[in-house]
Amino acid sequence: MMIEQVIRYLLTIPYYIWSSFIIVLVVLICSLIIRHKVSKLRIGDNPGKVMTGIITFVQFMNNYAKNNIGKHWKMLAPIILSLAIFIFLSNISGLFLLDTPTKYATVTLAFAIVSVITIQSVGLRSKGLKHFKTLMGPMWWFSPVMIPLNILSDLTPLISMTMRLFGNIASGAAVLTLIYAVSGPATVIAGPVAHAIFDIGFGVIQTIVFVLLTTVFSSNKIEESDLEIKGGI
Repeated sequence: MMIEQVIRYLLTIPYYIWSSFIIVLVVLICSLIIRHKVSKLRIGDNPGKVMTGIITFVQFMNNYAKNNIGKHWKMLAPIILSLAIFIFLSNISGLFLLDTPTKYATVTLAFAIVSVITIQSVGLRSKGLKHFKTLMGPMWWFSPVMIPLNILSDLTPLISMTMRLFGNIASGAAVLTLIYAVSGPATVIAGPVAHAIFDIGFGVIQTIVFVLLTTVFSSNKIEESDLEIKGGI
């Protein structure tokens, strides 16, 4: 009886949540495989084309974080890399017969919360407790008015990122539905083209935009002296 109740409960879980779990599971398994293979690499070994591509991509993201965040890049790089992979896979999951998680505002809100927490954490790590003084603005004597405004300013990216990602992916899904409804026999031709544009094309663009905004907002919280990496490390 208890097993039946568990099964009934699992069946009530929305499909997009199952899709998210599947994506996380795939990313986790792939990460463990890659970690295992990388741990076996030695100087002079030929990692192969796939591993070379993965290593090059990770190095690109590390350099991107270094150029924009400076010496705190090790904190930001893994987060934006994880966001980029998960958001992109979520955006194109419809190609693999999964429900697209990012066409639901609850999922994009979760991404935006992670992004905003990252932005504030980077500022706190760079400036310490002085980071909270920025809430008072340049006119500290006017803080009763400036604090609410600055808090609202920091929360605005949360709403902006949520609605931008959700709106673009949801509208793309709606357009695809209309194309399938009106194309008839031409779906064989129109379908792949539409998926290439709205799933892959929009998916890549929105992933880049989300990562770019997270990086830009994070760099605005960094002390100017921290933006330079001494010794190239």
